[in-house]
Amino acid sequence: MAETVKKFYRSRDERIIFGVCGGLSEYFNVDVSIIRVIFILLALTGTIGFWLYLFLTIIAPLKPVAGKEEIISKNKNKQSRELFGLLLLCLGVVIILQKLLNFWFDWSLFMSVIIVFLGVYLLVKNNKK
Repeated sequence: MAETVKKFYRSRDERIIFGVCGGLSEYFNVDVSIIRVIFILLALTGTIGFWLYLFLTIIAPLKPVAGKEEIISKNKNKQSRELFGLLLLCLGVVIILQKLLNFWFDWSLFMSVIIVFLGVYLLVKNNKK
């Protein structure tokens, strides 16, 4: 007998940013609020929550539309790559400046700036719709 393999998808319905928490809640059959609280706590206690969310956003596909075969949108893939590229660019510039200027770097300030830029990006993106 063929067993159905349970796959992880980002949620289309339970999403605030990219649907990662909603997808995890559907996969593990847990309330989405619990997953969101866990990610917030992880983000506040260190940067692992942020990086894990970003990683899952990049690798996990959106849940297919019921009854239709999902067509991968080149624009959405391009947008994800651009956002990831922007984050890598910012990180690279900060590391280069740290090495060249030999100054002490506050990673919490850097993460705060990244979070603010992501917030502005999401607000601008939502206003265009």
